Amino acid sequence: MNSQEKILACYNQVAGDYAADRWDELSGKHFDRMLLKEFAAVNKDRGLCADFGCGPGQTTRFLHDHGLTDIVGIDLSPEMVSAARGLSPGIKFETGNLLAIAYPSAALGSAVAFYAIVHFSHEQVRQCFAEINRVLKTGAHFLFSFHAGDEVVHFDKAHDKDVDVDLFFFQTDDIAALLDETGFFIIDAIERRPYENVEYQSRRGYIWAGKK
Repeated sequence: MNSQEKILACYNQVAGDYAADRWDELSGKHFDRMLLKEFAAVNKDRGLCADFGCGPGQTTRFLHDHGLTDIVGIDLSPEMVSAARGLSPGIKFETGNLLAIAYPSAALGSAVAFYAIVHFSHEQVRQCFAEINRVLKTGAHFLFSFHAGDEVVHFDKAHDKDVDVDLFFFQTDDIAALLDETGFFIIDAIERRPYENVEYQSRRGYIWAGKK
């Protein structure tokens, strides 16, 4: 299991390189752009949206630029938040822990978490989903993505920096079961093949859920 300290150390180290590498990644991901545009259109008038695990803010910025302007990007890493603020100074970014979200219950109109659960174990994902459910209004939408499969891949190098972190893959049916357990219903659940020369070569899972 990755500790929060390991995840924090990893992303604080690589924040600058990660931001340079990922900032324009959505330009090569046609499906992701379509999905995010639709999410922005549906949720733009439903209250504050939180982009959890926002990294350097590329997804936050895309949603903001497509009409979801009441949005905040939240990341565990202060260095990532600093990079996001530099790249998108007109958008709010803050540090936060997905396993203990510092927002009151029913404070959010929607939430996004693209690859924010990839360093969590099964039990941590359950805790994360329960926290997101708590801070969402009833009926609010939650869109997230993950690596689909049943592997655990260890990384000891990232952007030529020494790290010690595991990447967890999840079966979509297992994630769907966790959503049901933590008070969500599924609107859409989709998998796609990886884009060549754009991203890590794993199948990608996307679930658009709602709070019961």
